[in-house]
Amino acid sequence: MDSLREVLRGAAAVLAAYAVMGGLAVAALAAWDMPVTWAFVAAVVAAAVGGAAALAGQLDAGAMGAVLHGTVDVAPLGLSAAGALVFGVVLVGSLRTPPRVIAVRGAGAAVTTVIVLAVVLAAPDAVTTISVPAGATQAMRDAQLMIRPETGDTMLGGLVALVALIGGCALLTVLPHRRVLVTAASAGPAVLVGAGLVLAAVAATQRPPAAGLAILYGPNVVLAALLAVFGAPSQLVLGGPLAARLSEHTGSPPGTGPGALVLVLFVLVTAALLATAPPGGDGSRLRRAGLRALIAGTVLAAVLAALSQAAGGELKLGVQVLVFNVDVLAVTLAPAMGWAALAGAAGGGLAGFVGSLLADIRWQGRVVALAANGRG
Repeated sequence: MDSLREVLRGAAAVLAAYAVMGGLAVAALAAWDMPVTWAFVAAVVAAAVGGAAALAGQLDAGAMGAVLHGTVDVAPLGLSAAGALVFGVVLVGSLRTPPRVIAVRGAGAAVTTVIVLAVVLAAPDAVTTISVPAGATQAMRDAQLMIRPETGDTMLGGLVALVALIGGCALLTVLPHRRVLVTAASAGPAVLVGAGLVLAAVAATQRPPAAGLAILYGPNVVLAALLAVFGAPSQLVLGGPLAARLSEHTGSPPGTGPGALVLVLFVLVTAALLATAPPGGDGSRLRRAGLRALIAGTVLAAVLAALSQAAGGELKLGVQVLVFNVDVLAVTLAPAMGWAALAGAAGGGLAGFVGSLLADIRWQGRVVALAANGRG
């Protein structure tokens, strides 16, 4: 009976994660003024777990029909990070949960993931209308574009991500300094998702369609801006005749100013969470702060490096008439893992140091207050 309960707990973690991703997908599509249908929601969720999608369609280009073709392979980090956070919280529950229990829950999560992804991939193809250049005059014409997630890529991406999350959760429950580890590991995706939602709220007041894109891909762009603070070159590249029109709806990507704000937010959130933990450990106050800085910096470096790997990708769209092929849109986003690790190490290290000092001060004040009450 206990094993069945743990298996169901793992299944619940998966269902909760996909429910959150589905809800965010609905909000993004509605803000983006895209059809809020099961086909589109399923396509967005499939992309969130790392699945690529094939693009295809027809364009009436006069006497000769034109064929649209392309691929999209950019995970919307706004959904991916939110789903991972929810999954981890529900799966682990308590930091005292033993690894063998997490393994049993993971088995239930794996079976549920296969079922959920099978349902997602069974959805009909998503079809929308876009405007693309047609002919030598580059006049814009409407075309029907079909979006079909790739089955093998989506299933593999979802299972690989699941195994990585289960392994990470199990590891966090057996290592020492669990409170510091979990706080640092959670701060990265939490702040990125929060920054993406703030970006969406700001965009909604200026360019409403951009709010939907910000919910999905705001964290991807915010992560690139965060890396720019440390000198990383711009990793967002737009090309093709449709690039200008896309920029009209999305605006320019945030620069070092917003990136610096995100870095400060990383430090403040992580330090505030660490300040609630007991100081723990032996040695001087500075020694404890140095140890927590090392732990938090190492964990956040690994988390941001992994997120940067997931955040990258590309979108390509072309038009083919007979044997002639023209690329009309190319979007590439490739945050560098090395720079992401550097940003995580710096932000996590500073947060760990400050948070440890704040915890010492907080708990010392509590001891003094208890002693005063005892004498009273």
